[in-house]
Amino acid sequence: MATAPRTKTTILSLQVMRALAALAVVAYHVGIIMAEPKYGAMGQFERPTGLGWLGVNFFFVLSGFIICFAHARDIGQPRKLGPYLWRRFARVYPAYWVFLTLFVVAALAGFGYVSFSTDWRNMLTAYTLVRFTDTPTLPLKVAWTLVFEVFFYGMFALLIVNRWLGIAAFAIWAAAIVWTSFIVGTTTINLASAWAVNFLFGALAYWLFVRTTPRYGLPLLLGSGAALALLLASPLFNADIEAQQGAPGPLVLVGLLMMGVMLGGAMTERHRGYAPSRLMLLLGEASYSIYLVHSAVISAICLIHARLMPGLLPQPVMFGVIFVGSTCAGVAAHLLVERPLVQLARRLPAGRWAQLPHEWLRRPIV
Repeated sequence: MATAPRTKTTILSLQVMRALAALAVVAYHVGIIMAEPKYGAMGQFERPTGLGWLGVNFFFVLSGFIICFAHARDIGQPRKLGPYLWRRFARVYPAYWVFLTLFVVAALAGFGYVSFSTDWRNMLTAYTLVRFTDTPTLPLKVAWTLVFEVFFYGMFALLIVNRWLGIAAFAIWAAAIVWTSFIVGTTTINLASAWAVNFLFGALAYWLFVRTTPRYGLPLLLGSGAALALLLASPLFNADIEAQQGAPGPLVLVGLLMMGVMLGGAMTERHRGYAPSRLMLLLGEASYSIYLVHSAVISAICLIHARLMPGLLPQPVMFGVIFVGSTCAGVAAHLLVERPLVQLARRLPAGRWAQLPHEWLRRPIV
């Protein structure tokens, strides 16, 4: 895989897209949680925000691109495996463990509802993001996407150990996605469902990014965006997440068009430059924490409202309060928890195990 000649390590348009994806997911969850009967059945915004779950698909496309952008030079360089794994660990787990533990303790203490199993296999799955049970019930519901993320990181690690081993592994994964989604026709979300193809689209976007002249970026951005809007408005696409899972074709097409939007934005920035607002950059940087904490904050606000002041605020006002409040809580979590933990992890050595002179890793691999 070729690498892009570049002088900066961040594509600002991707940060903005990351922010928009996070906000879409927040809006989606505000809509469906407000509509739950136990919180007062305030369903006015459930339908208008019904497509917000597609922010997850966009996150997956972004992840595929960003991992390739950050680590393409590490492919076929097994000595880079330790630092790569440490960086991925530091980015995902420390903040996640803090928020997960706080949520579990609060739920078991009676704040909210215990909607997860405390069986050791389920909790091991929750903390490792590796499945040790067939039907996990994760305390932080949104963490199901992190299971996909961690799996993708593991697949990319194979590319670092050996280019051809990684290519073979990705080919098998792609074949499994085709078999599971289009031949068997699974209706469950798993690592071989149509959702996973978005990571491959992200990797393809990087491959195109380093090989395509950036002057085509704006037409690609506008064309893909228009086509995506038409698809989502057409009868081909079902806004219900569970119903759409049984029709993988439109899901794959959505991912392909999202790839076009993301790639077009990145190419346009490279060609014309881009200076987003500080607020959007902050929201992009905080998107992981926003994603992790927003659902619990939404539920907490809805619970307080339902118990202490039911019906006090009109639904539009309530939606705005919850949306802004849960987003701000995510930003605060990023500034106070996630960012310090990531900075601390980066100051630590990449683990003694990563520095050991394993001979099988020291041999050059083509």
